[in-house]
Amino acid sequence: MKILRELYTKAKTDVREDVPLSELRVGLKCGGSDGFSGITANPLLGMFSDFLIAQGGTSVLTEVPEMFGAETILMNRCRTKELFEQTVHLINDFKEYFLSHGEPVGENPSPGNKAGGISTLEDKALGCTQKCGKAYVDGVMGYGDRLKVKGLNLLSAPGNDLVAATALASCGCHMVLFTTGRGTPFGTFVPTMKISTNSTLAKNKPGWIDFNAGVIVENEPMEKTCERFIDYIIRVASGEPVNNEKKNYREIAIFKTGVTL
Repeated sequence: MKILRELYTKAKTDVREDVPLSELRVGLKCGGSDGFSGITANPLLGMFSDFLIAQGGTSVLTEVPEMFGAETILMNRCRTKELFEQTVHLINDFKEYFLSHGEPVGENPSPGNKAGGISTLEDKALGCTQKCGKAYVDGVMGYGDRLKVKGLNLLSAPGNDLVAATALASCGCHMVLFTTGRGTPFGTFVPTMKISTNSTLAKNKPGWIDFNAGVIVENEPMEKTCERFIDYIIRVASGEPVNNEKKNYREIAIFKTGVTL
């Protein structure tokens, strides 16, 4: 209770003030992916991530097991040899963690992914890496680390939606951008923006979905969709609540010993 009182005393003096887009830090996450993920929502996040980094901002990609099969794409984009070696360890440490618990490294894709149209581990991994665009990797963080550098960062955390989203928020992200083709209502303790990969999901679950990227396969140019997406993210960063906040869905989950996909 003493720590909570200290946090309250500190937080109650906070006031909202204008800051440049270069100060924005976003987490990139996907869950309940489907066959449209790699066509609509994930490339949209990649385009936004590149835009944000070009403004001096920060994007963080996590869910390391989802990278298996496309990890060389990230390794080849490391800005330095040291970052390359850190990325190699990031991937291999998680593989060794799985094997130490008798869990197959290639357990993905999940049954829900397969039902949605994702066929292989590599298929899912390529979708995962799309979310971070084409930027160079500027930082690699362990689980529980805080952000230290701007640009594209890689964070060690599992693919589990809530565990990964909690890790993104804990490392210093102001919001989590979460793409989904199957849908989920969850939210962590920062705005958790749900971006649907298809318009059917957005129509059927308006209380879950905050932004519909399905219009991209309905003849809206990706560039126009990204412009609307940027405007919406700025509004959310300025205080407009997303669905998980409106419904008071704010949860946390900590990475525990044992296999977490």
